[in-house]
Amino acid sequence: MTNQENINSFLYDYCAAFRPGNIPAVAKFYRPPVTMIFANQVSILDDEGKIIRTLQSIMDTLTNKDFSHSQVDSCNIHQLTDKTALLSATFSRLKTDGTLLEKLGATYTVIDDGDGYKIAALIAHGVETVIGN
Repeated sequence: MTNQENINSFLYDYCAAFRPGNIPAVAKFYRPPVTMIFANQVSILDDEGKIIRTLQSIMDTLTNKDFSHSQVDSCNIHQLTDKTALLSATFSRLKTDGTLLEKLGATYTVIDDGDGYKIAALIAHGVETVIGN
């Protein structure tokens, strides 16, 4: 498998894991310290516990809106080195009845730390600003 295929597979696995009741597994996709940027909030999470608490807070908000799961709509990968890449994607978040909750974009810096790719930084943004679109 090429690096691009590995990164693409990583994104789809991450998206499949991001669902209610699965946050400890989702946290394993991150490499602390991780930087998360949402609107005007910047968080640097330096351990797995902080990552889990942040992700759980996000999931709680989504679950209150009847969130079920997400799907990848597009994925653009820019390999920076043999161990790092920018990954910019669009997602659809779906409700439990299968209808659309929202669409969003996110750009990640991913690092192969020897144990597969992990997210080192995340920037949430609109679908119109995804890199490569």
